[in-house]
Amino acid sequence: MLTAVVLDDNPAIRELISEWLAAAGHHVMDARPTAAAAVHLVLLDLPMLRDGVRTLVDRVRATYPDAALLGLSTQVAQALPASSPTARELGLIGLLPKPCVREELLAAISQLPRRS
Repeated sequence: MLTAVVLDDNPAIRELISEWLAAAGHHVMDARPTAAAAVHLVLLDLPMLRDGVRTLVDRVRATYPDAALLGLSTQVAQALPASSPTARELGLIGLLPKPCVREELLAAISQLPRRS
């Protein structure tokens, strides 16, 4: 079981992704930096892949230093793995299109190493 945080300004997207994760047996927390050490995964909305995206990713990385980051963006048409230049440059485990489908999300997080 992973503990995840979903950072998205859209409440409907947050709720949908949280439901998908919970149905798969994962725990979704509210975004609280005080519990950052317990977070395995942060799903991060990246509305633009230019202008300030590095600053946003760095700020999330500083808040959740031990968590894997998985991006969601309307700027990509298909899922990009961690080995893609864009995901690699941002230090993401992958970049999913927004909206994504449940199977894409669960496939991306299934690649994460499990930790206690």
